[in-house]
Amino acid sequence: MRRIIFILLFLNFILSIYSQKHKIEILENIIEEALQNNPQLLAARKGVSAVRTEIAQATAWESPQIGVEFRQTPVQSFPNPLKNGMETDYYFQQMIPFPGKLSAMGNALQNKVSMTEMEYETLKRKIIRQVKSAYYELYYIQRKIQINAENQEFMKKFVDLATQHYEVGMGNQQDILRAQTELSLLINEGMTLQKEERTTKAMLNALLNRPIESEFGFIPDIEVSIPPLTLDELLQLAEAHRPELKAMKFAIEMNKAETRAAKREYFPDIMTRVMYMDMAMTKNDFWSVMVGFNFPLFPWSSGKYTSRVEEKELRVNQSEYELQSMKNMIVFEVQEAFVKLETYKNLMLLYKTTVIPQAEQTLNSTIAAYQTGKTEFLMVIDAYRMTLMAKLDYHMAVMNTMNSLASLEQAVGLELENILDAKSNE
Repeated sequence: MRRIIFILLFLNFILSIYSQKHKIEILENIIEEALQNNPQLLAARKGVSAVRTEIAQATAWESPQIGVEFRQTPVQSFPNPLKNGMETDYYFQQMIPFPGKLSAMGNALQNKVSMTEMEYETLKRKIIRQVKSAYYELYYIQRKIQINAENQEFMKKFVDLATQHYEVGMGNQQDILRAQTELSLLINEGMTLQKEERTTKAMLNALLNRPIESEFGFIPDIEVSIPPLTLDELLQLAEAHRPELKAMKFAIEMNKAETRAAKREYFPDIMTRVMYMDMAMTKNDFWSVMVGFNFPLFPWSSGKYTSRVEEKELRVNQSEYELQSMKNMIVFEVQEAFVKLETYKNLMLLYKTTVIPQAEQTLNSTIAAYQTGKTEFLMVIDAYRMTLMAKLDYHMAVMNTMNSLASLEQAVGLELENILDAKSNE
């Protein structure tokens, strides 16, 4: 029984080591980790929270003033104000804003909070796009490394085959040298690809806020399944869901609310004061109440307030033009991403269903012909290179297809599954 337990523990240890060395990186898990740990997003979340605190600051009254005043104290009593004073006044003073001023500013800041939240969503979409781009690039590099390793083994067999043909008089030494040269080029390319892989892994680690030298696992094969999409539907979804548009609409509402708040500055604030007067020379004390107003529209002060209103109205116009500019840019981004997606998707299918099978068939027939002495070794090399390029181009098409899809998702403001859900609910 102890031996069985020991064997099971040993196997579990071996499997854990194997899984660490052959860790599979799933895109959904990577994105979730980025959304939780990316420092840009963490900073943006704190920024949203900070903006929320501005509402309480802007809608609160000014703090009251409490004071004491010593009056009619003889000069001979200086510096003691309590000595022989005739009167001591105690007062409480409060500035009361004109009704509606603070609520208007609070409304403006509430729109600012909503705008900041949409800016956070925009940044989140950007980070997701960057993670996907690096993920798909790593996929392509790892496939190039795989193909390179396979081709090194393949070329070693070519070297042996060319050597055998040379030894029996069916080939020449140039064939051996060509095969050895191709093998050397593949080995050199493999080392270059390893450097590219480390660079891309470092980029992903930075996006995930991992230590830069952290090991990153293997990207599994990508099964591309993209249902038919129409440009008109995507444009409608982008107008409804793109966070940049929502942020700019909130910016317009914020500027309009600030304009209303600026116009309310025309109205006077109210200053109130209650005072208790302690009289030293009489038995009777006194009290008083003061009410005062400020007058913003006096000739020497009105320019400050009218200019502020003018500024806010111009900000509204500026925001409206920026919104229209963003709408135009989004139409372009959606169209560009849509065209690229369709192009690369068709190219990927062409390589998968036609080009690669034909290239492999050509290579196999060329090898068979070389083995029987019916063709030159150079033809084998050419067929091999054609097959190699077809496989690399296929994986590049997969990468470009998925990158185009990621760009389209960012342009629309929704993930593919959400796009499909929105279409089905229409």
